[in-house]
Amino acid sequence: MHRHFLSARDPKMQLEKYRPQYLLDFIDLYKKVDHCQRKADAFVRLCIKPAVEEYISRHLGTNIVDQVLSGRHSAEYSSRNFLQYNIQKELLQKEDFQSFVKFICKYEICVKDLIFQHILEEMSEDKALCKLKSQNLKVIVNKIKDATERASKGEDGVLLPDNKESITELIKNMHRHLTKDISLSEEAEKTALFQIQSTCHPFKESLIRSLSEMNEQLEKEFSKSENITETVNKLPTKPQDELFSQVCGCGQQCPFCKVPCEAGGKKHEKHHAAVHRPQGLCRYRMVDSEKLVETLCTTDVNSERKFQCAATNGEWHPYKEFAKIYPDWLIPPDYTREASDYWKYVLVIYNDRFAQEYNAKPADVPEAWRSITREQALNGLKEAFIIKD
Repeated sequence: MHRHFLSARDPKMQLEKYRPQYLLDFIDLYKKVDHCQRKADAFVRLCIKPAVEEYISRHLGTNIVDQVLSGRHSAEYSSRNFLQYNIQKELLQKEDFQSFVKFICKYEICVKDLIFQHILEEMSEDKALCKLKSQNLKVIVNKIKDATERASKGEDGVLLPDNKESITELIKNMHRHLTKDISLSEEAEKTALFQIQSTCHPFKESLIRSLSEMNEQLEKEFSKSENITETVNKLPTKPQDELFSQVCGCGQQCPFCKVPCEAGGKKHEKHHAAVHRPQGLCRYRMVDSEKLVETLCTTDVNSERKFQCAATNGEWHPYKEFAKIYPDWLIPPDYTREASDYWKYVLVIYNDRFAQEYNAKPADVPEAWRSITREQALNGLKEAFIIKD
């Protein structure tokens, strides 16, 4: 960002940037001719086209969000519960251990990666991305043409005088009419209109023609095959971030078991979740035995147990007083609550793998957990997210 700021204000670099334009201006000045259309083309190329491309890029992220919410994955994004259910159901079906680790330990990254895949699917179908760009292009070009027509008249509704000085007034009026939609570079404007000898009326007509040519040129660029991933990653509004925020909320995870916060939206006083998970799923272990912990946070905050971690600077701290360390989380003390059959099943199936991954020893899981079937785990998932068949 700092380099960009300096380069944008480096006189030598700016002269090199506009060198071809200055050369053409010099030739016109030497030959004492004025190419009105060339000046209009330069104004569109240097001032309007970059602003149009910025406008499209600025709106495209929101357009993609709307498309995903109404497209093939619309049901999954209808609620946080339904999205969570589908993600965890897919994890169970894939039977890929590292996918579970990523989902547990890097929840936000994992979910955004999945959302990004949905975006790629949606935008790849029937040239959807191209169509969205074209829709935005049509909107902004129509606004510019309308602004040009309005700018060619004074406040009294009468056409501006057909002289060279009125071109300055025309451009000034265009700035005013377009200020809510696009920003035209004044520096590029000065370069494009340097030594212009035309008068206002023919320049305006040339400008309208040049806008139509720009529209056709951009339409052709959009229709070509493109890298959707690169396009989406360059957008100022990242659709995967917007979708995550809208559907999943704040994305914060329980400091003990990594269950994501279930509070809606980003603005809430406390993070909370209805059902927590066995803490061993996210590295918590007993210090003396090095075995992964199978108990829930809700159980331990109702006990005399203590914990230590980076947040406590390695010091032992009572679970009952966890709020002193994690004041943003609400974890109700309740020894009667149990983990869902889904996470019991996952810990049993991958107990050794989790231990190996976290450099610990397998958890002492209750014998009853070992009898949970894959089908029961899926049913437990449906119960946790209130999903009806």
